[in-house]
Amino acid sequence: MMGRSKGAPRNVCGYHGEVYWGTEQYNRRLYDAYMLQVMGLACTRYEWRGLPSTVDALWLERCLLTRGVASIAHPVKDGRAGLWVATRAVTDGALNIYDRPSAWYAEARDLMRFRATARNGVLVYDNATRTCMLDLLDLDVRELVDIQKTKQMNRFAQKVPYILVVPPDMELTGVNLLSQIMGGTPATVANPTIREIDAYKLDMQVPYLGSELTAAEQNVWNRIYTRLGIANVTFKSERMIEDEVRSMSEPASMMGLSGLIVRRQAADYLNNAFGLDVHVIWRADNESDNVNKLENVESAARIMAGTTKGMMEVMDDGE
Repeated sequence: MMGRSKGAPRNVCGYHGEVYWGTEQYNRRLYDAYMLQVMGLACTRYEWRGLPSTVDALWLERCLLTRGVASIAHPVKDGRAGLWVATRAVTDGALNIYDRPSAWYAEARDLMRFRATARNGVLVYDNATRTCMLDLLDLDVRELVDIQKTKQMNRFAQKVPYILVVPPDMELTGVNLLSQIMGGTPATVANPTIREIDAYKLDMQVPYLGSELTAAEQNVWNRIYTRLGIANVTFKSERMIEDEVRSMSEPASMMGLSGLIVRRQAADYLNNAFGLDVHVIWRADNESDNVNKLENVESAARIMAGTTKGMMEVMDDGE
């Protein structure tokens, strides 16, 4: 809860200052919560294998997401087997026939900054259009925040379906009443001056939009998944045949390939020019799957061994 502001008008919660869920501070925290979730999805889509041990693959993906381009290079003075690092890239120099910079600066805050070219590194792009995906994701996150705020307002309208109209001398009574409602406590205020409550309320007539807002939120999430190349199905699309599901997931698959192709181009250059063995794949938790399969096989083997032993004992007793 935010601190009270002296001299500020009362609000519906009975506090001085603003209602917390209606403040810029709360809106920023809500935006940050959604954005962190989306960035977590974006930065873990691709798995880099074979990178030098000094290259942080997750930091590389973060640079690609926030800048659209990153650098994998080593300072020239260190030689070909020197210190490979993933950093932000600041392009410099003329463009070649494919609009690729002939040189760039690899920057890692104030700790490192060196000039790089195709002789000591490679530029990595986030997608085939060489643009920053974060700008598009920002629009979707703002949509999620707007839907969440609308949900809150719609739910509040269900708790307070009327606007109280009171004379000046009953303002505190009205504030206390709404404060109890907002706090989730029984809203009862005794006042001998109130005889007919209907004379002091206006019906807001706001319908509950829970299903509609939930569908809107899910569809925004699905749009985010599609941008990131994560398979998804549009909300409320039950009873779809297999071909329809496959056709709807095709755009997400192509978006995933957009990022995978340019990363593999950079990996191929590192391999051919510097003798590395770098590969990029779509991330999947195969390790956990393999462990689970192995445990299932071992469990089944123990059961079969126990069953076989029991059958043999029965046969021995019969003899």
